[in-house]
Amino acid sequence: MKKIPQILIVLFLIVFAFGCKNEYDIIGLNLQDPDEILGNAFSDTTTLTAYSIREDSINTTKLSNSVLGYIKDPVFGLTQAGIYSQYLLSGSSVNFGTNPVLDSVILTMQYAGFFGDTLSPLSIKVYELTESLVKDTKYYNFTPTECSNQNLVFRNYQLLPKPTTPITIDTVTYDSHIRIRLSNALGRKFLENPDQLSDNATFLNFFKGLYIVATASGGSGSLLYVNMTSSVSGINIYYHNDEGAKKYALVSNSNAVFYNSFSHDYSQSTDNIFKDQVLNGNTSLGKQKLYAQPLAGVKTKIDFPYLQKTFKDQDVVINKAELVISNVSEDELYFFQPYSLGLQAIVDNGISYLPDDAYYTSSSYFGGTYDSDTKEYRFRITQYIQQLILQSEAGQGIYLVVSGAGIRGNRLIFAGTDIGYNPTNRLRLELTYTTY
Repeated sequence: MKKIPQILIVLFLIVFAFGCKNEYDIIGLNLQDPDEILGNAFSDTTTLTAYSIREDSINTTKLSNSVLGYIKDPVFGLTQAGIYSQYLLSGSSVNFGTNPVLDSVILTMQYAGFFGDTLSPLSIKVYELTESLVKDTKYYNFTPTECSNQNLVFRNYQLLPKPTTPITIDTVTYDSHIRIRLSNALGRKFLENPDQLSDNATFLNFFKGLYIVATASGGSGSLLYVNMTSSVSGINIYYHNDEGAKKYALVSNSNAVFYNSFSHDYSQSTDNIFKDQVLNGNTSLGKQKLYAQPLAGVKTKIDFPYLQKTFKDQDVVINKAELVISNVSEDELYFFQPYSLGLQAIVDNGISYLPDDAYYTSSSYFGGTYDSDTKEYRFRITQYIQQLILQSEAGQGIYLVVSGAGIRGNRLIFAGTDIGYNPTNRLRLELTYTTY
Protein backbone atom coordinates (compact mmCIF):
# COMPACT_ATOMS: atom_id res chain seq x y z
CA MET A 1 0.00 0.00 0.00
CA LYS A 2 1.32 3.43 -0.88
CA LYS A 3 2.01 5.85 1.95
CA ILE A 4 0.02 9.08 2.17
CA PRO A 5 2.32 12.02 1.38
CA GLN A 6 3.28 13.95 4.47
CA ILE A 7 2.15 17.29 2.98
CA LEU A 8 -1.42 16.01 2.63
CA ILE A 9 -1.51 15.00 6.27
CA VAL A 10 -0.41 18.47 7.33
CA LEU A 11 -3.09 20.16 5.18
CA PHE A 12 -5.76 17.86 6.60
CA LEU A 13 -4.84 18.77 10.20
CA ILE A 14 -4.97 22.51 9.40
CA VAL A 15 -8.42 22.29 7.84
CA PHE A 16 -9.70 20.17 10.72
CA ALA A 17 -8.41 22.65 13.28
CA PHE A 18 -10.08 25.65 11.60
CA GLY A 19 -13.30 23.71 11.16
CA CYS A 20 -13.45 22.90 14.85
CA LYS A 21 -12.79 26.54 15.77
CA ASN A 22 -15.63 27.80 13.57
CA GLU A 23 -17.98 25.24 15.06
CA TYR A 24 -17.07 26.26 18.60
CA ASP A 25 -17.59 29.95 17.67
CA ILE A 26 -21.23 29.42 16.60
CA ILE A 27 -22.26 27.31 19.59
CA GLY A 28 -25.07 29.13 21.42
CA LEU A 29 -25.84 31.68 18.67
CA ASN A 30 -29.28 30.14 18.22
CA LEU A 31 -30.01 31.15 21.81
CA GLN A 32 -29.28 34.84 21.17
CA ASP A 33 -31.65 37.54 19.86
CA PRO A 34 -30.61 38.30 16.22
CA ASP A 35 -31.08 42.02 16.91
CA GLU A 36 -28.52 41.83 19.73
CA ILE A 37 -26.04 40.11 17.42
CA LEU A 38 -26.37 42.97 14.95
CA GLY A 39 -26.36 45.63 17.65
CA ASN A 40 -30.02 46.47 16.92
CA ALA A 41 -32.50 47.97 19.37
CA PHE A 42 -36.27 48.46 19.39
CA SER A 43 -38.26 51.31 20.89
CA ASP A 44 -41.90 52.40 20.87
CA THR A 45 -41.52 55.10 23.51
CA THR A 46 -40.52 58.05 21.32
CA THR A 47 -42.42 61.11 22.54
CA LEU A 48 -45.03 62.30 20.05
CA THR A 49 -47.19 65.38 20.26
CA ALA A 50 -50.34 65.49 18.14
CA TYR A 51 -53.53 67.47 17.85
CA SER A 52 -56.34 67.82 15.32
CA ILE A 53 -57.11 71.04 13.45
CA ARG A 54 -59.34 72.22 10.63
CA GLU A 55 -58.13 71.82 7.08
CA ASP A 56 -57.60 75.09 5.22
CA SER A 57 -58.93 74.23 1.77
CA ILE A 58 -58.60 71.78 -1.10
CA ASN A 59 -58.77 72.12 -4.87
CA THR A 60 -61.97 70.34 -6.01
CA THR A 61 -61.82 71.08 -9.74
CA LYS A 62 -62.75 68.18 -12.04
CA LEU A 63 -61.91 65.39 -9.61
CA SER A 64 -62.47 61.74 -10.51
CA ASN A 65 -65.83 61.82 -8.77
CA SER A 66 -67.94 64.52 -7.15
CA VAL A 67 -69.78 64.44 -3.84
CA LEU A 68 -73.40 65.40 -3.27
CA GLY A 69 -75.21 65.13 0.03
CA TYR A 70 -75.90 66.17 3.57
CA ILE A 71 -74.87 64.19 6.61
CA LYS A 72 -75.29 64.51 10.36
CA ASP A 73 -72.37 62.81 12.08
CA PRO A 74 -72.51 62.46 15.89
CA VAL A 75 -68.79 63.30 16.17
CA PHE A 76 -68.07 65.56 13.17
CA GLY A 77 -71.37 67.44 13.12
CA LEU A 78 -73.01 68.53 9.87
CA THR A 79 -71.42 68.30 6.43
CA GLN A 80 -72.99 69.58 3.22
CA ALA A 81 -71.64 68.88 -0.26
CA GLY A 82 -72.77 70.60 -3.47
CA ILE A 83 -71.70 70.52 -7.12
CA TYR A 84 -71.21 73.40 -9.57
CA SER A 85 -71.16 72.19 -13.17
CA GLN A 86 -71.23 73.29 -16.78
CA TYR A 87 -73.14 71.31 -19.42
CA LEU A 88 -72.12 71.08 -23.05
CA LEU A 89 -73.88 70.28 -26.29
CA SER A 90 -73.78 66.67 -27.41
CA GLY A 91 -73.80 67.94 -31.02
CA SER A 92 -73.49 71.30 -32.76
CA SER A 93 -76.24 73.13 -34.71
CA VAL A 94 -79.02 71.54 -32.73
CA ASN A 95 -82.31 71.18 -34.57
CA PHE A 96 -85.40 70.36 -32.51
CA GLY A 97 -87.52 69.86 -35.63
CA THR A 98 -90.97 71.25 -36.46
CA ASN A 99 -93.29 72.25 -33.62
CA PRO A 100 -91.22 70.93 -30.69
CA VAL A 101 -93.18 70.51 -27.45
CA LEU A 102 -91.49 69.79 -24.12
CA ASP A 103 -92.36 66.62 -22.22
CA SER A 104 -89.83 66.79 -19.37
CA VAL A 105 -86.26 67.66 -18.38
CA ILE A 106 -84.30 65.13 -16.30
CA LEU A 107 -80.98 65.77 -14.54
CA THR A 108 -78.97 62.55 -14.20
CA MET A 109 -75.81 61.67 -12.25
CA GLN A 110 -74.26 58.21 -12.15
CA TYR A 111 -73.41 56.79 -8.74
CA ALA A 112 -69.79 55.99 -7.86
CA GLY A 113 -70.35 55.05 -4.20
CA PHE A 114 -71.64 56.52 -0.94
CA PHE A 115 -70.93 57.22 2.73
CA GLY A 116 -73.59 57.23 5.43
CA ASP A 117 -77.16 55.98 5.73
CA THR A 118 -78.81 55.63 2.32
CA LEU A 119 -82.13 54.85 4.00
CA SER A 120 -82.30 58.52 5.02
CA PRO A 121 -83.89 60.68 2.29
CA LEU A 122 -82.19 63.80 0.96
CA SER A 123 -83.86 67.00 -0.19
CA ILE A 124 -82.22 68.13 -3.44
CA LYS A 125 -82.23 71.66 -4.78
CA VAL A 126 -80.94 72.84 -8.17
CA TYR A 127 -80.17 76.42 -9.19
CA GLU A 128 -79.09 77.94 -12.50
CA LEU A 129 -75.70 79.62 -12.51
CA THR A 130 -75.60 83.33 -13.33
CA GLU A 131 -71.78 83.46 -13.33
CA SER A 132 -69.66 81.58 -15.85
CA LEU A 133 -67.24 78.84 -14.86
CA VAL A 134 -63.84 79.49 -16.42
CA LYS A 135 -61.69 76.78 -17.98
CA ASP A 136 -58.21 76.21 -16.46
CA THR A 137 -59.26 77.94 -13.24
CA LYS A 138 -58.62 76.26 -9.88
CA TYR A 139 -61.82 76.10 -7.87
CA TYR A 140 -61.65 75.31 -4.18
CA ASN A 141 -64.19 73.87 -1.77
CA PHE A 142 -65.06 77.37 -0.52
CA THR A 143 -65.19 79.12 -3.94
CA PRO A 144 -68.60 80.73 -4.51
CA THR A 145 -70.15 80.98 -7.96
CA GLU A 146 -73.22 83.17 -8.30
CA CYS A 147 -76.53 81.54 -9.13
CA SER A 148 -80.22 82.40 -9.16
CA ASN A 149 -82.37 81.90 -6.08
CA GLN A 150 -85.06 79.93 -7.91
CA ASN A 151 -85.09 76.21 -7.23
CA LEU A 152 -85.41 74.39 -10.58
CA VAL A 153 -86.47 71.06 -9.11
CA PHE A 154 -89.93 70.01 -10.33
CA ARG A 155 -92.24 70.24 -7.32
CA ASN A 156 -90.88 69.04 -3.97
CA TYR A 157 -88.32 66.34 -4.61
CA GLN A 158 -86.78 64.00 -2.07
CA LEU A 159 -84.08 61.55 -3.06
CA LEU A 160 -83.99 58.11 -1.49
CA PRO A 161 -80.53 56.97 -2.64
CA LYS A 162 -80.15 53.58 -4.29
CA PRO A 163 -76.49 53.58 -5.30
CA THR A 164 -76.33 49.88 -6.18
CA THR A 165 -79.67 49.46 -7.98
CA PRO A 166 -79.65 49.53 -11.83
CA ILE A 167 -82.44 51.48 -13.53
CA THR A 168 -84.49 50.23 -16.49
CA ILE A 169 -85.97 52.82 -18.88
CA ASP A 170 -87.91 51.74 -21.95
CA THR A 171 -86.53 48.18 -21.68
CA VAL A 172 -82.93 49.50 -21.50
CA THR A 173 -81.07 48.90 -18.22
CA TYR A 174 -78.58 51.54 -17.06
CA ASP A 175 -76.08 51.63 -14.22
CA SER A 176 -77.47 53.00 -10.96
CA HIS A 177 -77.89 56.76 -11.14
CA ILE A 178 -79.79 59.72 -9.71
CA ARG A 179 -82.72 61.08 -11.74
CA ILE A 180 -84.13 64.51 -10.83
CA ARG A 181 -86.90 66.13 -12.83
CA LEU A 182 -86.33 69.84 -13.41
CA SER A 183 -88.81 72.59 -14.14
CA ASN A 184 -90.55 72.77 -17.49
CA ALA A 185 -89.49 76.41 -17.74
CA LEU A 186 -85.86 75.32 -18.07
CA GLY A 187 -86.77 72.85 -20.81
CA ARG A 188 -88.72 75.44 -22.75
CA LYS A 189 -85.76 77.79 -22.46
CA PHE A 190 -83.76 75.35 -24.56
CA LEU A 191 -86.49 74.48 -27.07
CA GLU A 192 -87.46 78.08 -27.69
CA ASN A 193 -83.89 79.30 -28.33
CA PRO A 194 -82.29 76.84 -30.77
CA ASP A 195 -80.04 79.60 -32.12
CA GLN A 196 -78.31 79.66 -28.72
CA LEU A 197 -77.36 76.00 -29.20
CA SER A 198 -75.26 76.54 -32.32
CA ASP A 199 -71.93 75.84 -30.61
CA ASN A 200 -70.58 75.43 -27.07
CA ALA A 201 -69.19 78.95 -26.75
CA THR A 202 -72.58 80.45 -27.59
CA PHE A 203 -74.42 77.93 -25.44
CA LEU A 204 -72.25 78.49 -22.33
CA ASN A 205 -72.94 82.19 -22.54
CA PHE A 206 -76.67 81.40 -22.73
CA PHE A 207 -76.75 78.63 -20.11
CA LYS A 208 -73.83 78.77 -17.66
CA GLY A 209 -74.64 75.60 -15.75
CA LEU A 210 -76.19 74.35 -12.51
CA TYR A 211 -75.53 74.33 -8.78
CA ILE A 212 -76.82 71.09 -7.24
CA VAL A 213 -77.01 70.82 -3.45
CA ALA A 214 -78.63 68.66 -0.78
CA THR A 215 -80.25 69.71 2.49
CA ALA A 216 -81.49 67.85 5.56
CA SER A 217 -84.58 65.72 5.25
CA GLY A 218 -84.55 63.62 8.42
CA GLY A 219 -82.20 60.91 9.66
CA SER A 220 -78.42 60.99 9.56
CA GLY A 221 -78.27 61.44 5.78
CA SER A 222 -75.54 60.43 3.36
CA LEU A 223 -72.86 61.68 1.00
CA LEU A 224 -73.26 60.34 -2.53
CA TYR A 225 -70.33 59.94 -4.91
CA VAL A 226 -71.22 60.67 -8.52
CA ASN A 227 -69.32 60.44 -11.79
CA MET A 228 -70.02 63.68 -13.61
CA THR A 229 -68.20 62.61 -16.79
CA SER A 230 -70.09 59.34 -17.24
CA SER A 231 -72.20 58.97 -20.37
CA VAL A 232 -75.13 58.43 -18.01
CA SER A 233 -74.69 61.86 -16.39
CA GLY A 234 -76.16 65.00 -17.94
CA ILE A 235 -79.40 66.85 -18.67
CA ASN A 236 -81.88 64.98 -20.87
CA ILE A 237 -84.50 67.04 -22.69
CA TYR A 238 -87.50 64.90 -23.64
CA TYR A 239 -89.84 66.43 -26.25
CA HIS A 240 -91.92 65.57 -29.23
CA ASN A 241 -92.36 67.25 -32.60
CA ASP A 242 -94.25 66.49 -35.79
CA GLU A 243 -92.08 63.41 -36.28
CA GLY A 244 -92.72 61.90 -32.83
CA ALA A 245 -90.93 61.52 -29.48
CA LYS A 246 -87.38 62.85 -29.27
CA LYS A 247 -84.56 63.32 -26.76
CA TYR A 248 -81.59 65.65 -26.70
CA ALA A 249 -78.77 65.35 -24.13
CA LEU A 250 -76.58 68.02 -22.59
CA VAL A 251 -73.41 66.45 -21.23
CA SER A 252 -70.91 67.15 -18.46
CA ASN A 253 -67.93 65.41 -20.03
CA SER A 254 -64.21 65.95 -19.44
CA ASN A 255 -64.31 69.23 -21.42
CA ALA A 256 -66.81 70.75 -19.00
CA VAL A 257 -65.81 72.62 -15.85
CA PHE A 258 -67.20 71.31 -12.56
CA TYR A 259 -66.17 71.44 -8.92
CA ASN A 260 -67.36 70.66 -5.40
CA SER A 261 -68.26 72.91 -2.50
CA PHE A 262 -68.07 71.59 1.07
CA SER A 263 -69.21 73.15 4.32
CA HIS A 264 -69.02 71.89 7.91
CA ASP A 265 -70.85 72.85 11.09
CA TYR A 266 -68.82 71.34 13.93
CA SER A 267 -70.90 73.02 16.60
CA GLN A 268 -73.43 70.23 16.04
CA SER A 269 -70.97 67.58 17.26
CA THR A 270 -71.87 65.67 20.44
CA ASP A 271 -68.17 64.88 21.13
CA ASN A 272 -66.85 67.49 23.56
CA ILE A 273 -63.23 66.39 23.11
CA PHE A 274 -63.60 66.95 19.38
CA LYS A 275 -65.20 70.38 19.76
CA ASP A 276 -62.74 71.64 22.35
CA GLN A 277 -59.75 70.38 20.37
CA VAL A 278 -60.79 71.39 16.83
CA LEU A 279 -62.91 74.47 17.50
CA ASN A 280 -61.23 75.89 20.61
CA GLY A 281 -57.63 74.82 19.93
CA ASN A 282 -57.12 72.76 23.10
CA THR A 283 -54.12 70.82 21.77
CA SER A 284 -53.61 68.85 25.00
CA LEU A 285 -56.69 66.80 24.17
CA GLY A 286 -54.67 65.11 21.44
CA LYS A 287 -53.36 62.91 24.22
CA GLN A 288 -56.81 61.31 24.41
CA LYS A 289 -58.29 61.21 20.91
CA LEU A 290 -57.44 62.45 17.44
CA TYR A 291 -59.42 62.94 14.23
CA ALA A 292 -59.16 62.95 10.45
CA GLN A 293 -61.95 63.96 8.05
CA PRO A 294 -61.84 64.50 4.27
CA LEU A 295 -63.79 67.08 2.23
CA ALA A 296 -61.68 69.97 3.57
CA GLY A 297 -62.55 68.87 7.09
CA VAL A 298 -60.00 67.92 9.76
CA LYS A 299 -56.36 66.82 9.77
CA THR A 300 -53.94 65.92 12.57
CA LYS A 301 -50.51 67.50 13.10
CA ILE A 302 -47.85 65.17 14.50
CA ASP A 303 -44.45 66.24 15.88
CA PHE A 304 -41.39 64.35 17.15
CA PRO A 305 -39.97 67.02 19.49
CA TYR A 306 -37.24 65.04 21.31
CA LEU A 307 -36.13 62.65 18.58
CA GLN A 308 -32.87 64.47 17.85
CA LYS A 309 -32.06 64.79 21.56
CA THR A 310 -32.59 61.06 22.04
CA PHE A 311 -29.82 60.25 19.56
CA LYS A 312 -27.57 63.22 20.31
CA ASP A 313 -23.84 62.43 19.94
CA GLN A 314 -24.67 58.95 18.63
CA ASP A 315 -24.12 57.40 15.25
CA VAL A 316 -27.40 55.74 14.46
CA VAL A 317 -28.93 53.95 11.49
CA ILE A 318 -32.72 53.68 11.46
CA ASN A 319 -33.49 50.22 10.09
CA LYS A 320 -37.25 50.65 10.25
CA ALA A 321 -39.57 53.38 11.52
CA GLU A 322 -43.32 52.77 11.57
CA LEU A 323 -45.99 55.25 12.56
CA VAL A 324 -48.95 53.32 14.01
CA ILE A 325 -52.50 54.75 14.00
CA SER A 326 -55.26 52.83 15.82
CA ASN A 327 -58.92 53.23 14.90
CA VAL A 328 -61.18 53.76 17.92
CA SER A 329 -64.36 54.74 16.06
CA GLU A 330 -67.44 53.20 17.65
CA ASP A 331 -70.05 53.62 14.90
CA GLU A 332 -68.74 51.80 11.83
CA LEU A 333 -72.13 50.83 10.42
CA TYR A 334 -72.75 54.14 8.65
CA PHE A 335 -69.67 56.21 9.50
CA PHE A 336 -67.02 53.70 8.51
CA GLN A 337 -63.28 54.35 8.48
CA PRO A 338 -61.24 55.38 5.40
CA TYR A 339 -59.59 52.73 3.26
CA SER A 340 -56.29 54.62 3.43
CA LEU A 341 -54.61 57.63 4.99
CA GLY A 342 -51.88 59.95 3.74
CA LEU A 343 -48.96 61.87 5.24
CA GLN A 344 -47.72 65.36 4.38
CA ALA A 345 -44.34 66.64 5.57
CA ILE A 346 -44.47 70.29 6.59
CA VAL A 347 -41.72 72.29 4.86
CA ASP A 348 -40.86 75.97 4.60
CA ASN A 349 -42.82 76.56 1.40
CA GLY A 350 -45.88 74.47 2.29
CA ILE A 351 -46.22 70.70 2.34
CA SER A 352 -44.44 67.79 0.70
CA TYR A 353 -46.22 64.49 0.30
CA LEU A 354 -44.63 61.41 1.82
CA PRO A 355 -42.94 59.26 0.79
CA ASP A 356 -40.66 61.85 -0.78
CA ASP A 357 -39.21 59.14 -2.99
CA ALA A 358 -42.61 57.92 -4.16
CA TYR A 359 -41.21 57.05 -7.60
CA TYR A 360 -39.22 54.24 -6.01
CA THR A 361 -41.45 53.44 -3.04
CA SER A 362 -44.49 51.22 -3.55
CA SER A 363 -47.68 51.80 -1.58
CA SER A 364 -47.41 48.27 -0.18
CA TYR A 365 -44.02 49.19 1.30
CA PHE A 366 -44.97 52.66 2.54
CA GLY A 367 -48.32 51.50 3.99
CA GLY A 368 -51.24 53.63 5.10
CA THR A 369 -54.04 51.16 4.28
CA TYR A 370 -56.45 49.89 6.92
CA ASP A 371 -55.96 46.48 8.53
CA SER A 372 -59.38 45.39 9.78
CA ASP A 373 -57.87 42.61 11.94
CA THR A 374 -55.64 44.91 13.99
CA LYS A 375 -57.74 48.05 13.45
CA GLU A 376 -54.54 49.84 12.50
CA TYR A 377 -52.90 51.90 9.82
CA ARG A 378 -49.11 51.62 9.59
CA PHE A 379 -46.76 53.95 7.72
CA ARG A 380 -43.13 53.06 7.07
CA ILE A 381 -41.35 56.42 7.36
CA THR A 382 -37.79 55.21 7.82
CA GLN A 383 -36.18 57.69 5.46
CA TYR A 384 -38.08 60.64 6.94
CA ILE A 385 -37.06 59.77 10.51
CA GLN A 386 -33.42 59.22 9.53
CA GLN A 387 -33.33 62.62 7.85
CA LEU A 388 -35.03 64.20 10.86
CA ILE A 389 -32.28 62.90 13.15
CA LEU A 390 -29.49 64.08 10.87
CA GLN A 391 -30.71 67.61 10.16
CA SER A 392 -29.72 70.58 12.31
CA GLU A 393 -33.25 71.54 13.38
CA ALA A 394 -36.08 69.47 14.82
CA GLY A 395 -38.33 69.78 11.78
CA GLN A 396 -41.84 71.11 11.47
CA GLY A 397 -43.77 67.85 11.76
CA ILE A 398 -46.23 66.09 9.51
CA TYR A 399 -49.95 66.16 8.78
CA LEU A 400 -52.03 63.01 8.77
CA VAL A 401 -54.95 63.25 6.32
CA VAL A 402 -57.54 61.03 4.68
CA SER A 403 -56.48 59.91 1.20
CA GLY A 404 -58.78 61.09 -1.57
CA ALA A 405 -59.84 64.05 0.55
CA GLY A 406 -61.92 65.62 -2.23
CA ILE A 407 -63.82 62.53 -3.35
CA ARG A 408 -64.62 60.52 -0.19
CA GLY A 409 -66.52 61.10 3.04
CA ASN A 410 -65.05 58.37 5.28
CA ARG A 411 -63.63 59.80 8.50
CA LEU A 412 -61.52 58.47 11.38
CA ILE A 413 -61.33 58.73 15.14
CA PHE A 414 -58.03 57.35 16.44
CA ALA A 415 -56.22 56.92 19.74
CA GLY A 416 -54.19 59.82 21.10
CA THR A 417 -50.56 59.87 22.19
CA ASP A 418 -50.84 59.28 25.94
CA ILE A 419 -50.32 55.77 27.30
CA GLY A 420 -52.48 56.61 30.29
CA TYR A 421 -55.55 57.13 28.08
CA ASN A 422 -54.59 54.53 25.48
CA PRO A 423 -52.39 51.87 27.09
CA THR A 424 -52.46 49.41 24.17
CA ASN A 425 -53.30 51.42 21.07
CA ARG A 426 -51.84 54.89 21.44
CA LEU A 427 -50.48 56.82 18.46
CA ARG A 428 -46.83 55.76 18.43
CA LEU A 429 -43.59 55.49 16.51
CA GLU A 430 -42.00 52.03 16.45
CA LEU A 431 -38.25 52.22 15.83
CA THR A 432 -35.73 49.51 15.02
CA TYR A 433 -32.24 51.01 14.89
CA THR A 434 -28.53 50.34 15.17
CA THR A 435 -26.05 52.50 17.07
CA TYR A 436 -22.33 52.19 16.57
